[in-house]
Amino acid sequence: MKRTAPEVLRAAAFGCAAVALVLCLARDRADGPRLDVLAALVAGAACAGAWALMTRGAPAPPPPGPAPWRGLPSVLPRDRVDWCAVTGMVLVALAPFAAYRHAALGEVHEVALVLGALPLVLWVLVPLPVLWSLLVRPLPERHRLLARDAREGRVVAVRFELEAGEWVRIIDEENRRLVDPEPDVAQMLKLRDAHGAYYGVQPQGPGLFGQSPVGRFGLFAATFRGGPVWVVWPDRWEAVLAVARRQGPPSYPVAVVSETGEMVWGYSAITWSDRYLTDPANRLPTVPGAAARPLRHRPSFHAPLHGRLFASLGIALAALTPLLLDLVSGAASAWLGALAAVALAAAPFVASRAAARFPDPARWHVPPVQDFRVPGSGERWGEAGPDATA
Repeated sequence: MKRTAPEVLRAAAFGCAAVALVLCLARDRADGPRLDVLAALVAGAACAGAWALMTRGAPAPPPPGPAPWRGLPSVLPRDRVDWCAVTGMVLVALAPFAAYRHAALGEVHEVALVLGALPLVLWVLVPLPVLWSLLVRPLPERHRLLARDAREGRVVAVRFELEAGEWVRIIDEENRRLVDPEPDVAQMLKLRDAHGAYYGVQPQGPGLFGQSPVGRFGLFAATFRGGPVWVVWPDRWEAVLAVARRQGPPSYPVAVVSETGEMVWGYSAITWSDRYLTDPANRLPTVPGAAARPLRHRPSFHAPLHGRLFASLGIALAALTPLLLDLVSGAASAWLGALAAVALAAAPFVASRAAARFPDPARWHVPPVQDFRVPGSGERWGEAGPDATA
């Protein structure tokens, strides 16, 4: 598969960081200044900076060229493995321990070394579930049912126009804060059917940290905005409804498929779905052997998100530089190593929180915050109709 220059730079940044980690673990500090590790880190920082400059404010890539519509695909695959995200998660797991070990080994008493390293060793266990999800890419049971129905030859499907990706911010009517109340955020694809009625599809929820499906949803919206897409539900939607009535989430599994074959997984609300699911005309066959393609994730620099991430990594690099140049020793070395370890461990949480709070306007339509404590606010938000609340 052909890679673009920004993708090569992104991969190179992760590769340089991985090389630095291996070098740091392979040789300890007794060998003197570690210019090799510092060079790898500086090269990685340069690649990350070049990637940020190349993708800053970059418009969404044009949609794929026209392809003959063969019909609804029978193969709905899982998302692709993002090897950069996998490498990043391995670095998140090991880098804090490696930084502290390099800084404190031989510089402080063994007891202090063990006490400082123990929580970092336990920290390695925290990213493992995320790493597993990035590699295995398990589908929730409801989405597996949808994939099976597609493979068996029949689904419920409706053709919509994709109007925009919508970043909805709502202040709940029970919120008691008057100054800077933090709104609840929901990301969705805002769709319009042949009758002009609006409908919404939300992404699968992200985990604690790691690759977020919000990025793929935003890219899908920016790429196919204004064009036709298909929303596909399982043929056995009654079974989903029966389970949803007993346990959450109260939603249907869906796949949103463009007419060129790209797709994203998501959820649609049970409310406002009956008119599509109960219409026999929407029960359509799938084409044997036709496979949809998971949308290829193309991250771009977004200052509120990546600025905070780069700041955390910059603190870690600044703390490690005097250690790698062998300019400090003793307790000062251990404290700098601890600072670098904390900054490295905090980086994914900083990025995850920013991803949930700050939309990228190049990929999302961001309407004003709607305060449901104010009479009529819900109607103003629902200019598109209440269907958009999916």
